[in-house]
Amino acid sequence: MKRRIERRSVSSEDSGGVHSRERVRENLRSWKEKRGLRLGLMSIPLYSLLWAQIALPPFPPPFHERIPLSTFLQAVQQNALSIQQGRVSLRSAQAEVSQAYANFLPSLSAGANLTQNYGTTFDPFAFDRVQQTTTFSSGSVGANWVIFAGLANHYLLRQARANAALAQASLRRIQSEVMAQALLQFSQTLTDSFLITLSAQRIARLREQLERITLQIAAGQLLSLDSLSVAAQLSREEAQYLALYNRHRENKLLLLQLMGWDTIPVDRVEFTLGISIPDLGPLSEEEAIQLALRTAPEVEEAQWRVILQGYALQAARAAYFPTLTMNTSIQTNYSSNAGNIRFDPTQGLIREPLPFERQIRENVNQSIFLNLSVPIFQQLRRRTQVLRMQSSLSIAELQLMQQRQQVIRRTQQAYLAWQNAQQQEAASLRSAEAARRAFQQAQFQYEAGRLPYWSYREALLTYTQAELERQQAQLEKHFRSILLGAYIGKYTGL
Repeated sequence: MKRRIERRSVSSEDSGGVHSRERVRENLRSWKEKRGLRLGLMSIPLYSLLWAQIALPPFPPPFHERIPLSTFLQAVQQNALSIQQGRVSLRSAQAEVSQAYANFLPSLSAGANLTQNYGTTFDPFAFDRVQQTTTFSSGSVGANWVIFAGLANHYLLRQARANAALAQASLRRIQSEVMAQALLQFSQTLTDSFLITLSAQRIARLREQLERITLQIAAGQLLSLDSLSVAAQLSREEAQYLALYNRHRENKLLLLQLMGWDTIPVDRVEFTLGISIPDLGPLSEEEAIQLALRTAPEVEEAQWRVILQGYALQAARAAYFPTLTMNTSIQTNYSSNAGNIRFDPTQGLIREPLPFERQIRENVNQSIFLNLSVPIFQQLRRRTQVLRMQSSLSIAELQLMQQRQQVIRRTQQAYLAWQNAQQQEAASLRSAEAARRAFQQAQFQYEAGRLPYWSYREALLTYTQAELERQQAQLEKHFRSILLGAYIGKYTGL
């Protein structure tokens, strides 16, 4: 009897321990569920608070005007201050050419003189000092013509024409430099537009994911940690969107200043490529260098500078030759004291003044003067001038060689960048296609419940990054093609 009671007590204790362990497990499970639900409910207001504090401006802004690259470059070419200075220098050089042509013509000059004296003078007819007013006037016309000056005028004319061509080449060089800088700034602005668009797409995708995860958390399929992670990623993406948007507005402001459109609001315009990309075809590096040397404005400017210094040297050597000039003049005069003298029986000697017209007609004086000047010794000024011009010619030739080297180096860099852009575009196309297929498979498996969320998210991020790299590589190839085409003369937009 006592054994039965002990067995019953033991069995009751065992059954009580089992029930107590089950109750502990149930309490722990319910506590975890309540805690997870509580955290999930807490994460939803946290995300809502973060999302409500950030107001994303729309891109592109409403009621905006799209400005293509051709319009942008045309406005920069018209309003850039350095280009305007080059045009002013060109007009001055063209005026010097007209002056050099006029050096072959004689120079004409005219002069007039009028003198009137008031005072006391001696009158020989009255044989006494009298108060008298005397008027004297004269007029002359002269011409000076350089007949021979050692062909200096001939070389000065060539020098002036070379200087005008040099000013034209300088203007082309300034235009090329300004357009290249404007194109780089334009490419940065266009790249920012592209990045902002992709960022907006990623934000929209993250919001959709967050809504899906929130529903799954409410159904008990996911933990609240997933919601917090996606919300943090969304906040970072929104902050990056705002940074890109503000930098894009600053770049647009700089482009409008380059165009001279300072009065237009920044949010009313957007820039787009809007041009056809030049087809360079199969182009080797040697062909690109030869085309660049043939069309580069820097090389053309340096060549004209060499020609200009050569004519300046010839003009300096012409100073060793004698100079033959001819001066001609014609003049006439009038004097109030001029007149005829006659004898009057009652008054004696009387002076009758001659009329003004008669004096002007009869007092005409003509002269021709030839002058031959032979330089013998002039303190070595001529020799020093010739040596100075020889040094300038040597410096111009060295600058030509330096410009050719710079153009070759620039063309090589542009050609290599163009090739790299082509290779990167091909590689990014393959990468984007592979990432797209992987994402499609991951999405199918995730929707079927056979793939965890983090694997699906990793495939999505990989596909987004590959698509971004593909579009960036395509845009980079377009700008590299435009830049190389401008260097070798196959694109006249710059």
